[in-house]
Amino acid sequence: MIEPQTTKTPLHDKSGQSNHGMRNLCIAAVVVILCGIGLGYYYSQLPENNPQKNQSNCEQAGGEWVAEQGTCLLSNRVAGDECTDGGQCQSGICSPSDLTSDQESRVASGEVLTGISGTCHADVFAEGCIPQVYKGKVSQDSLCQE
Repeated sequence: MIEPQTTKTPLHDKSGQSNHGMRNLCIAAVVVILCGIGLGYYYSQLPENNPQKNQSNCEQAGGEWVAEQGTCLLSNRVAGDECTDGGQCQSGICSPSDLTSDQESRVASGEVLTGISGTCHADVFAEGCIPQVYKGKVSQDSLCQE
């Protein structure tokens, strides 16, 4: 009796490379797509009064709406709290702690100091020269912002 011949798919292509890499790539792509769908569903379930939904909700929560990004900036640190940027403070101003005389002279010569923290300024409507910390940095420009 003659047995029929069956063709088996080789585990390796003609160059000797495994086909497992392509399969793993496809699995990874499916996982990424499913994660994106899951996140989209999660964000669609946010409460109606969530500040990130629209400008009105943002302003009601005390935030600042950034139209270009469609995002609400909420600051929760009050006067005296530690900060590294004014965006972390309710007043919008992060004042650097007292700089040493060495730090002051380095800034005066044009150096930008990094790794600087400060405290949230008390007054939202501050006037005059107010030294500020921007993203953990202090420079000549940030020491007198009006």
